[in-house]
Order: sequence, then structure tokens, then C-alpha cells
Amino acid sequence: MIIANQSDKLNEVLRLVKPRPTAGSLAMYDEFDSSELHQFRQNFRIESDITITGIENFPGEMLTPRNDRVSLPDDIYELLVYYYNDAYYDLEFVTIAGVSDKLILEEESEDFIIVLPNITQHGRIRIGSEIFGANIAPRYRKNSYILAKFIQDNETIDTFPGEVQFYFTHTIDLPTGSKMHQLAFVK
Repeated sequence: MIIANQSDKLNEVLRLVKPRPTAGSLAMYDEFDSSELHQFRQNFRIESDITITGIENFPGEMLTPRNDRVSLPDDIYELLVYYYNDAYYDLEFVTIAGVSDKLILEEESEDFIIVLPNITQHGRIRIGSEIFGANIAPRYRKNSYILAKFIQDNETIDTFPGEVQFYFTHTIDLPTGSKMHQLAFVK
């Protein structure tokens, strides 16, 4: 009888600790294995009050694997155009599809820059002696986890963990000439 009671209690407790699907913003971490979650934890242990904004020359180099003339999916392409509009607030950038809308609405004005959807995709970068990977370079994937700080509308700064999906270079034609950007797409 005592053993039966113990067994019932054990079953009840085990039901409480049974894994359940994660809900909300934590659900995105369900697909990570323990080593990936450990890497995120290590990132959070690093205290950093430095917020990087603005632009500067990239002090490293893009490494292989490399894919030339990759066409961005529409959602990422639109994010790239949004980025350029934020980075160059005095210029207006549009997608190829947005050109026809602009020409219909503003028949005589062509004061906008067309952003093409083609990029050169890279799997790794080197900064100094360190190599940082991306999701598309499995061998270096453990080095693809970052913490990104975002300034919110109310001027607070939120930090989010992310994983670099790929690094890429993209060139746009500005009024002052062509300019190549070296960027990372982070999930």
C-alpha cells in the first residue's frame, strides 16, 4: 500500500515536469540544441554597456563559402530598402516594384534610388584573428550567435539574442557614386 501511494505521487510529480510546448517569444528557442543554448547563455553573461551606432569601415574581410548574385526573398529585400532609408535619411530608396508606383504617383519626379535585390552572400567573416560564422556555414555555426541592441521609440535600449543567418555585400548607386555595404542578416 505504501509502495502504491509512492508510485501515484511519483506519477503526479512526473506529470508536472513533463515537457510542454513553449509559448510566446521563447518559442523561437525550442529548435536549438543544448550547445546552441549554452552559447546564448555565454553571450548574456558578457556585460556590455557599449551601444554601437553609425557607420565605419569594416575592419575585416568576408570569407567563403561565397554565393554570387543571390536574389533576396521579398521580405528581406524590403528590409534592406527600409535599412537604406533609415541609414540615408536624406535620400529615398525604393524596390524595383516600388518604382512603378512612384512613377505613377509622381510622374515627373525621379528623386529616388532603386535598390536591386542581388547580393553576394558569405558564410563567415574575419575580424582581426577571430573568425565569426553564420548559419549557412555549419562548421562555424557556434560562432554565429550575437546580442543585438535596439533603441526603441521611447529611447530605451533592449537587447535581443540572435543568430547570424548570413553575411552579405550589397552595392547601391548613390548620387556621389557606387557604395558597397557589408552587412549581416540576423534572425
